Amino acid sequence: MRWGVLGSSRIAARAVIPAIRAAGGEVVAVGSRDRERGSRVAGELGIPSVPGGYLDVLNSNVDCVYIPLPNSLHLPLCLEALERGKHVLCEKPLALNAEEADEMGAAALRQKLVLAEALMYRYHPRWEVILRVIREGRIGVPQHVAGSFAFPLQPGDDYRWDPELGGGALYDVGSYLVSASRWVLGGEPTRVLASAGFRGGVDLWCDLLLEFPDQVGAALSCGFSRAESQWLRLEGSEATLVIPAPFTAWRGQRIPVYLERAPDRPPAALETPAADPYQVMAGRFMEAVREGSPPPTSAAEAAANLRVIDACRESWKEAAAVPVSPARGPR
Repeated sequence: MRWGVLGSSRIAARAVIPAIRAAGGEVVAVGSRDRERGSRVAGELGIPSVPGGYLDVLNSNVDCVYIPLPNSLHLPLCLEALERGKHVLCEKPLALNAEEADEMGAAALRQKLVLAEALMYRYHPRWEVILRVIREGRIGVPQHVAGSFAFPLQPGDDYRWDPELGGGALYDVGSYLVSASRWVLGGEPTRVLASAGFRGGVDLWCDLLLEFPDQVGAALSCGFSRAESQWLRLEGSEATLVIPAPFTAWRGQRIPVYLERAPDRPPAALETPAADPYQVMAGRFMEAVREGSPPPTSAAEAAANLRVIDACRESWKEAAAVPVSPARGPR
């Protein structure tokens, strides 16, 4: 499959373009608002065409596009790509809110095209180990999720500091925590309570409490102002599953997960495989295109995650717990 890339971001150059190639795709064009930067990236990676801006790529002979642009550009460029008959792999979060994600999903359905959110951790095979532990009942009944994802992001020329471009910690790292909590608990939260601190109009940090059915909850924290921290704990009625680096395990990293049964007993280390989740994601995306099947990180899944994020943003504005809106479905 022939791919075009909208933008010359670091994640595209370092991870996703090599992954597409490793999965059997051909990256033939890159578009950039900065033509010089786009040409430099294309030259470094051996991409044959730098047709100009984003729309020039969409009008070229490509089957699929990857969009790693600021969050505020996801909706308009996804819709432009779908209108031109291109399958779309778009960085997370897919949109700025659930309504936008529903609109994008409906457009993909009308055009009979594949639209997926590039939430790469969902494709890492180590998560098969994690989910198997849960399915087999080795922790008992899941009761609570706790987690953190934070790192120091220096102020500067980065869209994550710009509220007009969809910046902020909740969109960037908090979305992973919300996604993982919903995934391991196998359901949707009904109510959220969130608080946040702000710098320059974007959330510098955000703490979340998610209420799930059957007295199950999640306590999550994300931010741009702390030392790097990334972990997840799933507490069950019989044991606790501890997941180091739940979101960024990459090439060659065999990071165990740990089963804790009692404070006075050492945890059992469970080995997990190494993989490039970006490569797995690209391969699964192209498989979905060939077979006409929905990818794991479909627009519907992205919209479900964004409904929780929407409620979190409303909660910190209202300084109160708010319900999570139900799914609306394609319009």
